[in-house]
Formats: sequence, structure tokens, C-alpha cells
Amino acid sequence: MIMCKKSYIVFLSVLFWTLFAEGVRAQQQNQLPVFQFQPEEKSEQVKSTAISKDSILIGDQVVWSTRFELAEQDSVMILPYAGVLQRDTSGVKVEVVADFKLDTLSLKKGMKELEAKVLLTSFDSGSYKLPLPLFIVNPQSEDTYALIFDTPVLEVNTIQVDTTGFVPLDIKGQIKYPITFGEVIPWVLLGLFVVALGYLLYRYIKYRRENRDFFGRPIVQDPPHIIALRELDRIRSQKLWQNGKEKQYYTGITDTLRAYIEGRYGVNAMEKTSSEIMESLSDKNIDKKLYNDLDELFKVADLVKFAKYVPATGENEEAIPSAVRFVNSTFMQELEGEKEVN
Repeated sequence: MIMCKKSYIVFLSVLFWTLFAEGVRAQQQNQLPVFQFQPEEKSEQVKSTAISKDSILIGDQVVWSTRFELAEQDSVMILPYAGVLQRDTSGVKVEVVADFKLDTLSLKKGMKELEAKVLLTSFDSGSYKLPLPLFIVNPQSEDTYALIFDTPVLEVNTIQVDTTGFVPLDIKGQIKYPITFGEVIPWVLLGLFVVALGYLLYRYIKYRRENRDFFGRPIVQDPPHIIALRELDRIRSQKLWQNGKEKQYYTGITDTLRAYIEGRYGVNAMEKTSSEIMESLSDKNIDKKLYNDLDELFKVADLVKFAKYVPATGENEEAIPSAVRFVNSTFMQELEGEKEVN
């Protein structure tokens, strides 16, 4: 029963606004008004209504703002103004860009000041009395009513073209402007940058192949035995096998020995298996005991890395000393060989 009563109130409000709009249109067309309102029937709550510009050019936009005051507990509903313009028959050729948006400006002593703004435009010149929008106060209450106020007039102007002195002109050819220094300098700088970058790259590759640094100075590299001994000492200080990292421990030792063998004998040890390395060293002048110890070290390392073998404490303790003996002994053999040649 309550919902039916509310719907009936909204229906009466819409009917009320339609009658009023018909009366205004009739006055604008010098016809007999269907429904008229006396000046005292205008809503006192409406404080101001104005458009941002009294006149615009075709296609320009104008903001229409209306300020009104209501009790704090009152609500207001604004029907879409685009629909109002569609139902208008007075010849107003105005379009809605952005429909009414309601903002609260202030709340004082139980009263609230509201502002409703709509963005309009027009593409036809003329003078248009804007149709009254429908602001319904308390639409779901028995004392619902619509705000009544005078609407502004919008002047839409077109651009006047003087055709009396118009003379058609021929199409001009393409204008060629001279090249300026500001247009050339970026390309010059880009070319110099490319040349400099190419030279630096060439210098780097050339000196790299000659084992020199960027400034042409020879790069002094430590001999293979120094690099190997330094790396073995680093592995010893990490105490890997003492912390249960036997695999990492043996991997570090064998990789160090592989790098040393590759630098000392020119064997591509990093790409070979343990058995292939030992086969490549079989024809080298290496002490038999050193050779066997190295072979045993590689076998234990392979078992640890690939078979999850857990070596005994003695094997772990002997791994680095065995590798150090191999490096030192082979290096001393190299020195003795050089002395014999000299």
C-alpha cells in the first residue's frame, strides 16, 4: 500500500511538470497557455540560476548552474535534462554534453545549500529560452513538489563570413624552407658518436686479443700454479666438508685442478671427464705416484658428486694436500725442464 502511494506521488509530480512546461511553451509561441503560474508560485528556495556565458559560438559549451536551499532532511531528484529537451516542442536546439550533477555547498543551521550544474552546447544559431528542468523535492514523500524558477536565455551565434570581397585563389605549390643549423647539428653529433663508439669497440677487441688493457698496457696474469694454490687455500678456509658439504668441497677442488691442468698442459680439461683427463696426462712427464694420487682424487670426487658417496674423514683431510702436492710438483718439473733447456 505504501509503495503504491509513493508511485502515485511521483506520477503526480511528472504530470505537474508536464503541464507547466506546456504552459511555458505556449507563452513563448504567443498561444493560449494550457497552464500558468503566478510570480508568487516561484520557489523561494532557488537562490540563483545562470549560465556561464550569455552567448556562445556554434559548437561552444556553456555551464548552467542553479543554486537552491533546502532543509537538511529534504532530498531532491533531478530528471535527466536530455529527456526534457527531447520532449520540448518550442524549437530549442540545445544539446546536453554532461547532465545535471548535484553538489552540496554548505550545511548551516539545519539548512543545506545545493548546486546543480549541467553542460550544454548547440550547433544551430538562435536565441533559446532554456526549458525548465525538473527538480523534485522529497520524491518519496507525501509533500513532494517541484522547484519553479525563471530559466535563462542562451544566445548561439555563428561566424559571419564576408562573401562580398571573396576571390578564389589557386592552390599554392609546396614551400621549401632552407635547412637550418639546428636541424643539421643533431645528425652531425650522432655521426660523431657512432664513429667514436666504433673506434672504442675496435680498440677494445684489438687489445683484448693482444692481452692488453684498454690503454694498451700488457695485462699481467698470475701463472696457473699461483691461481690454483690460491683457490685451494680459499676452499680450505671455507671448511666445507666439516659442515657436511662434501659435494661442494670436491667440486671446488676438481674444478681448480681442471683449470690448472688446462693452463699448465694445454689440455681442454674443463670439457673432459675424469678418465679422459687422466688419459690425456698419461704421456706427460708426471711422477707416477702424483699421477696415481690425482687419479684416486678424481675417482673419489666422482663418487661424491654422482653416487652420493660419503668419504671418510681421512679422505677429506687428504684431498687438498694431495691437490697442492700435484700443483707444486708439476710446477717444479716445469722449472727444471726450463733450466735444462737453457
